[in-house]
Amino acid sequence: MTNERAFNPGEHALTSRGIPSPGYTLNADAVYERKRVCAAPWRLKEWDFYQIADARFCLQLVIGHVSYAGNCNIALFDHKNGIRIFERGVTIPLPFASMHMPESAHADSTLTFSHDGVALTFETKDDHRSLSATCEGFSAEVMLSPTVRESITVCTPFSRRREFYFNEKINLLRAEVRVTCDGKTYAFDPENTFSLLDWGRGVWPFSHEWYWSSASVLFGGKPFGFNLGCGFGEQTKARGTENVIYDQGHAIKLGRVTILHGEDVMQPWQLEEENGLFRAKLTPRYDRDTITKLLFVNNRCHQVFGSFEGSFVNNRGERVAFSGVTGFAEHAINHW
Repeated sequence: MTNERAFNPGEHALTSRGIPSPGYTLNADAVYERKRVCAAPWRLKEWDFYQIADARFCLQLVIGHVSYAGNCNIALFDHKNGIRIFERGVTIPLPFASMHMPESAHADSTLTFSHDGVALTFETKDDHRSLSATCEGFSAEVMLSPTVRESITVCTPFSRRREFYFNEKINLLRAEVRVTCDGKTYAFDPENTFSLLDWGRGVWPFSHEWYWSSASVLFGGKPFGFNLGCGFGEQTKARGTENVIYDQGHAIKLGRVTILHGEDVMQPWQLEEENGLFRAKLTPRYDRDTITKLLFVNNRCHQVFGSFEGSFVNNRGERVAFSGVTGFAEHAINHW
């Protein structure tokens, strides 16, 4: 098992000298303070990424920055039938700290972005969330409420002393969604629509890659999901993984995982936890292949949606099989 360390309530993710304290928490115990980051202003990266999906449609809303460039993005697609419906992104130069990204994924806050005819607002109050997005021909309103108490937060170091990734992933946010595009309403399944939040803050090396996989669904009539990641950070210094299963309202912490795919990303992917607590196969049906090239930024990500089948060991030590679970796995290679 990975040598993991749980954060104490109120413990800082960064020391006063900006050195990361590696570890994880299932209860949002760790504290991130931007003033403790010790790096050139253009090195800090911060983002709030929401993905709202049912078995057919997916809406993605993003506000973030890489200090020298701020960005928002709206995307709507049909991952069941492989159809891109709408996408609009806006980039602004040199925002640095002007975007006022929240320092907590849970504290009451309002995050806004408005530029070039595109407006996004993310509001958090009492751990419920209200999202809105508008631009020409498109509007979305989303209300999110938690169905599980726990989430996964991890502070991961890199090889350089003051580089870090502080990240919280919140699965199984039940979603009420209203989306219209070019006069057409897209109806998400009101009983089976969930959101995940990828809340990231960090100072990264210029070149890096990661693997990430997630699902938030109903399984046996109960909220079920998982978050899995690998491939980034300095593993000899890491003291926690972001790997977790949500079953029957509780989190099951996992050790390290491997996520493997062939040269053709539309062939099945294999996912396995180091102690056999989780294993699954993803059968892809849609590759959301994104390429970003801007100045010296050169990023590519294959986010592959499909159906998972596999098994996991629950809190009672029983192996539980699952199939037909809709989710995604992705492989990103970034130079930014």
